[in-house]
Amino acid sequence: MSTRAGPGRREASGAPVWPAPAQKHAAGVLRASVERGDVTHAWAFVGPAGVGQRRAARALAAGLNCPAPDAPCGACDVCDRCLRGVYPAYWEFAPTGAAHRVAEVRERWLPAAFRSAPEGRWKVLRVLEADRMNEAAANAFLKGLEEPPPATSWVLEVADPDELPDTVLSRCRVVRFAAWSPAALDAEARRLGLHDAGERALAVRACLGSPATLRRLAGGGLDDLRRHRSIPRRLRDQGPGYALVAVRALDDEVRRHAAETKAAGRREREELTRLYGDEVPRGIARQVEERAARRERETRTRVLQAALDDLVAWYRDCLLVASGGDPAGALNLDAGDELRADAGALGPSGALGAADLVLATREGLELNVQHTLALEALFLELSSLTRST
Repeated sequence: MSTRAGPGRREASGAPVWPAPAQKHAAGVLRASVERGDVTHAWAFVGPAGVGQRRAARALAAGLNCPAPDAPCGACDVCDRCLRGVYPAYWEFAPTGAAHRVAEVRERWLPAAFRSAPEGRWKVLRVLEADRMNEAAANAFLKGLEEPPPATSWVLEVADPDELPDTVLSRCRVVRFAAWSPAALDAEARRLGLHDAGERALAVRACLGSPATLRRLAGGGLDDLRRHRSIPRRLRDQGPGYALVAVRALDDEVRRHAAETKAAGRREREELTRLYGDEVPRGIARQVEERAARRERETRTRVLQAALDDLVAWYRDCLLVASGGDPAGALNLDAGDELRADAGALGPSGALGAADLVLATREGLELNVQHTLALEALFLELSSLTRST
C-alpha cells in the first residue's frame, strides 16, 4: 500500500510537502505527474500571485529528487533543502526591475538549464512573474523551450496569461492556482496569531484573497494600514503641511522593513552554513546572495506600494459611502465614523479623483520615479481635494 500523503497533508514522518489549503487541484496534478514519471519540461502556474506557487515549485523539486521510494518523503535532507529553496538543482529567477530582460535569460536562465547540477536527478527552474518578460526575453527563452535539456522542468508563474506570448504559453502545461477562500484565510490568520476576531476579520477583508498580504498584515501590517488610512483625515485637519510629515512616516516604515529584510537575509545565510558547513555549493550561495540583495532592493517599492494600496482601498470605500452605498460592503467597515467623515469631505467626485491620483503615483513608483517627490506631490494634491465638513 502506498504511504504517500494526500495533497497538503503530512507525510508519515516528515514536514508538509504539497501546498495547502486552497491548492488541492494543483497539488494533485503535480503529484500525479511525479508518481507517473511523466513530468513535463515546462509548467505554467496560472493564478493570483502568492497563493501557493512557491511551495508547489519546491515540492515538485523535492518529488523529483527525493531518494525515498514514495517521494517526496518530507523527512530527508533533500526534501528539506528543496523546500527551503537551497537545493543545487533548484533555481529561482525574479525580475530585477520592471521586467525580465533578455540578458538575464541568456546569461543566467539558459546556462542554468543546460549546465549539469552538482547534485540531483532533475533540475527545476522557477520563473517568478513570468508574464513580465519583455518581447526580447520571451524570444530568447523560447529557444530553450523548443530544445529543452533532459531532466529539466521550467515553472513559469503567470498572473495574467494575456501578458505572456502564446508561443511560450502553448509550450507549457497549464496548472490553475485558485485564490484562497475567506474560510482558508481566516484559518491562516489564526495560525499567524491573529486571535482577536475584529483584527482577524479586518486582515481577511484587507488582504483581498492574498495569503502573502495576509502575512504582512498579521506581522504588524494592521497598524501600518491604520496609519495609512488616517492620512486623508490628517491632511484635512492639519492642511498641506502634513504632506511632509506623512512622507517622513513612510520613510520610517521603509527603514523598519528594510532592517527586517536584512535580518532575514542574515538568517538565511546562517541556515545555509548550517546545512552545508564550509562547502556551500557556489550556485546555491549565489542564489541566496542574489535573493537577499533583490529583497533589499524591492523592500522600498513593496512597502510604498502596500501603503498606496491601503489608501486606494480607503478612497474606494469613501466613494461607496459618498455615493449612498451600503457601508457593510466596505473593506474598512471597522472604521465607520472615520469613513463617513472622509466620504463627506470628499464627495463622490473627490473620492474618485483621489483614488485615481494614488493609482497614478503607484504606477510611477513601478517606473522608478523618485519616491519622495512623488509622494509629496500626491499628498499635496490629496489635501487640495478635501473640503471642510
